[in-house]
Parts: sequence; C-alpha cells; structure tokens
Amino acid sequence: MSFFQKCHAVILGGFPVWTSNRDEIVIRMLLGLYALSPALFVFVEMSPTALAFVAALMGALTLLTKGARFGRATIGLAVTLALLSGFVLSSALWSVNASRSLMAARDLFGYSVAAILLFECILALPGAQRDRLARVSLVGMLIGLVSVMGWELYFAFLTENPRFVENVFTLHKITVYGAFFAVMFLAQPRFVWKGLAALFAVLTLLYGQSTGVNLAIVFVAVMFVVPAKYRQHALVAFFAVYLSFALIAPFVVSPLFAYLKTTGWLVFYPGTFAARLDLWQMISPHIADQPVLGHGANTMRNAVGVVVSPTYYAQVDLPSAHNIVFDLWYELGALGIIVYGVLLGAIIRMIGGLRGPCHFIASNYLIIAVVELSVDHRIWLSWVLGTLVFTAGICILQCRSVTRPGVDDRTRRRAPTVSE
Repeated sequence: MSFFQKCHAVILGGFPVWTSNRDEIVIRMLLGLYALSPALFVFVEMSPTALAFVAALMGALTLLTKGARFGRATIGLAVTLALLSGFVLSSALWSVNASRSLMAARDLFGYSVAAILLFECILALPGAQRDRLARVSLVGMLIGLVSVMGWELYFAFLTENPRFVENVFTLHKITVYGAFFAVMFLAQPRFVWKGLAALFAVLTLLYGQSTGVNLAIVFVAVMFVVPAKYRQHALVAFFAVYLSFALIAPFVVSPLFAYLKTTGWLVFYPGTFAARLDLWQMISPHIADQPVLGHGANTMRNAVGVVVSPTYYAQVDLPSAHNIVFDLWYELGALGIIVYGVLLGAIIRMIGGLRGPCHFIASNYLIIAVVELSVDHRIWLSWVLGTLVFTAGICILQCRSVTRPGVDDRTRRRAPTVSE
C-alpha cells in the first residue's frame, strides 16, 4: 500500500469522501480536532481554554452516537473530581474573596466534566477508529512541535530583544506544549521520532527561556535512560522527595533564603531562582495565619500585603506564587496539600499498572505537569486547565494505541467495557 493510500485509509476509513454514516462523521470531526489542536495551541493564545470544551462536546456526541455507557473507572474519576470541586467550592465559606473561590470551583467543575466526556469517548472508541485517531494525533503533534521550535528560533534570532517579557511569556506557554509532544515522540519505536524530540530538547534548553520546562526536560531525559523495569521506582522516588519538600516548604524557605542571601549565593543567579525564593519567603508568614484551611481557593492572585520590601522579586503585582505548593498552602492550607498528595499518589499508583511505552508516556506527562506548575503558572488559569484536559486525552489515546498485541486484541473485542 502506497503512502497516499495509507493516508486515505486513515482519514476516510474506507468510506467515500461524502458519507451519511453518523459514526464516521463524528470520528472525522475528532480527527480534525486532534490534527489541528497542537498547532492551535502554539499560535492561538487561549486555544486550550476553548479546545477542551470543543473536545468535550465531540466526546458527548460520540458517546450518544455509540450509545455507550460509563464504566466503573470513569464513574470513579467523576466522583473524585466532584469531591475536588466540592472541596474548592466549600473554601468560599472562609475565603477572603469568596467570588474568586466560586470562580475557581466553577472552572474546576466545568473542566472536570469536559475531561470525563473526552476520556470516556476515547475509551469507547473501537480499535480501528482509535488507531486512526492516534495516527492523526501524532501528525498533529509533529506540526505542533515543529511550530514550537520555529517560534523559539524566531524569538532567539529575529527579534530585536529576545528577552522582552511578552516573548518570554509566549515561550513559557508554548514550550510546555512542546514538552508534552516530545514525550510522545520519545515513546515511538523509530529513531527519527526520538531524534526530533532530542532536537526540541536542545533548542529549548538553549532558547526556550522557561526554567520549568528546562527542569522537566532533564527529568524526562533521566526517565528515558532508566531501564524500563526501574522506571516506576524512579517515579515513586521522585514524588516521594517532591511531596516531602512540599510538606516542609513554608517552614524552611525563609531560613534558606536568609542563608543564601547572607552568603552571597543569590548574587550569582539573581533572576528566576532568587526572585522565586524571595517571593516564597514573603508568602510563608501569611500561610501561618491560616495554616489548616488557607485563605480560600484562587485568592493568591493579587493578595494584598504579601509583597513587602522585596529584594529580588521585581513584578509590580502578584499573579501567583509561581509554585503550586505555595499556592495551595496559602489558599487551601495543610488540608489542600494533603488532598494534593493523595491525588498524586492515586495517579502514581494507576501509572504503576502500565507497562512499556504506556508507562513512559503517562509518568512523564505527570512529571512535566507537576514540575511546570511548581515553578510557574497557576492551576486555576483556564488555559492551564484546558491543557491538562486535552493532553491527558492525548495520553490516554496514545497509551491505548501502543498496548501489547495480545491485550489489544482482547480490548478491541470488549471495547464497550474497557473502562470497567
């Protein structure tokens, strides 16, 4: 079969260009969405916000067309997300800004519904349709990754001031997408895909200007060279250390900042690292004011009285703590950190049941998301929530497409009950 015949088979699925088959029409809509969305992520600022809901609507349409029912795994996820939404909503009762907490609960609930519909749609797809969608999504991610690298080179060599703040903010966002896309290519068997992922890593480390993504690239590289049988152990060790620091962070950041400032070490890196430590040590005393329940979800944004006589922190406002741990400590207190830790533990345990490329993809998607949120952005941003929903959908789709042959055959026969 020639290349064009293969493309024709994937895109049209054996049907004519114009067809009245509702099932085929819906899957073609999904194909278009997954082909275009990676490039839209790169070129349209708020596209993840809209695309998550567009994907959810297509997911709902797919489920209606197939008459599929939710399996136990999806119901379990729905219950978990409902409890999380309820927890965030309840924070409005003691919040210093109830309207912002209500907005956070609304967004979390909305994106949770979008995630459930999209995930169940993917789980309900027959094997042939799923494989078509997985192949098209790879092409979409290829376009997206090349676009990210193009922007990096443009900002590095074709702008008068490549450190200009708008360019840096844009690069922060799009290199996060590129990291997710690159992981998928690393999991492919052919070396050309791995080479493309390596090229993205090099360009981003040189020109990406995002500390979070740079750290994520290093951790993904480590996971890549770790033998497959030890990757779950490495994942557990990484998050054991991470959660240990998360628990003690508010209590150690002030003396750490004072020590590094006194010894002069911060002078060597007065940018991101020193500014973040400066901000976190200013937030810590306010965490002590409400240590158990916090000040309410989504209240860190422009919190009054936090930034006082900064040494290295130079922003005029307080968009966030630039760290999900300090955001949660301030907004939801120790209870929020415990819930965060339990949620991460449940995800890690689920990933532990995966094997081979599936485990590599899922574990690194989790690492990228957590590392990036631990040095930048806020979990309550709409584009962040949209990105998490959509990339998790890509992760599920690709994991199902690389399942071992024996398991895959049985899965195809039992497609309606995969999520049981």
